[in-house]
Amino acid sequence: MTEPRGGDRRAPIEIAAEPPGAERRAPVDLVHLARQTFGSIELEREVLDLFVRHGAGLVAEILKAETPAQRAQALHRLKGSAAGIGARRVATIVRRLEGTDETAPETAALLDELGVAVDEVARFVETLWTGTSMAPGSAAVGARLGA
Repeated sequence: MTEPRGGDRRAPIEIAAEPPGAERRAPVDLVHLARQTFGSIELEREVLDLFVRHGAGLVAEILKAETPAQRAQALHRLKGSAAGIGARRVATIVRRLEGTDETAPETAALLDELGVAVDEVARFVETLWTGTSMAPGSAAVGARLGA
């Protein structure tokens, strides 16, 4: 992997403590991201910023979809974007939603979980470039839907 140049270094990340026994993973798999971007910090920044700018909008499209085809297209785009940057939790939730009827009882909970996961990625990206805390209650880059 290429060594970052000058001011392109990522800031140290502080992730909020989890309860004992809970496994905590970063919202973005940085090793996967580095492979996808050939070690380019500039490209990492670009694709992460694209995800942050468009992620919440795709969640809104999913929520507002008028047809199953529109919903499926928005889900597919979000899943691809999440997989590309290594946002595994987002991609996993989307895969679960793809296999769930929109009227199923678990769909609402999955959609809420998806909004939280996309917001968590946005907050994580903020920490990469600024070094701010990911502690609960810290400011998010994008506003979570319904908040």
